[in-house]
Amino acid sequence: MTERSDTVLESIKSNFKSLFSAEKKAAEYILNNPEEAIMLNISELAQKSGSSEATVVRMCKHVGYQGYYQMRLLMSNDLGKSSVSYDENEMLDSSQRLFEYSAARVAELKESIDIRLLIKVIGIVKKSRMVFVVATGNTTPIALDLGFRLERFGIPCSYSMIPEHFLNHVSLGTCDDTIIAISRSGASKQVLQAIELAKKKNMHTVVISAERHTQLSEYADCIIQVVEKKPKASVLQPDSHLLEIAISDALLYILQHYDTFEENTENGKKDEPYDDVELLLSEYKL
Repeated sequence: MTERSDTVLESIKSNFKSLFSAEKKAAEYILNNPEEAIMLNISELAQKSGSSEATVVRMCKHVGYQGYYQMRLLMSNDLGKSSVSYDENEMLDSSQRLFEYSAARVAELKESIDIRLLIKVIGIVKKSRMVFVVATGNTTPIALDLGFRLERFGIPCSYSMIPEHFLNHVSLGTCDDTIIAISRSGASKQVLQAIELAKKKNMHTVVISAERHTQLSEYADCIIQVVEKKPKASVLQPDSHLLEIAISDALLYILQHYDTFEENTENGKKDEPYDDVELLLSEYKL
């Protein structure tokens, strides 16, 4: 049974014998170089320890943590460096502190998003005749980027920064299409109009939003909810959409490796590297 101790290094030591040989390489490197390890991203740690990113993630889980970022940040706190528990009025006055804060925000997503939901969404997208990606206001660039990159994977898409355009496009859709509606508040008027129209066309509907119980979510077949703690006001102005970008990247990653994801899901594999949002988010390599 995994033993979680007061500090990360103690947890690794108490569970070391139960680790697999590949995992021990990563664990030994951390134990021998703790000060250096807290400064390494997941790729760097894997390279220096002679293991892989997936092995690092599994090692972290086997010693009692949810993933690499959680363990690294806790170890950073243990060693008294780069604490992520910032005061509301404290400036993040170095690149290291800024990126540590961003990494912590992204890592929190794994607490609220089930990998099976993301796989389901991509399964729907792959079967669609056309995918309409809609958003207004601050989230418009997210929709344009997602639509453009879906097209690069061969998925026919329609997207526009002008509401009149995407509403007209959705009106021409069919039941073989899918709409992805992005709205942090879940109350954007034109986005709501688009998804109402899509529902009348019997399209598949996907919503990416920070709010679950909104009028927009009432029309959703799948809701990907962006959940995070209260953001640091002095850092995030205007509103940051880092988490929406992370979700977009995770969806595209699954699309790229969909056959492997689908196979693992069908076989009921639980300990595969592709079975964990933590590994998807490690693509940020912060």
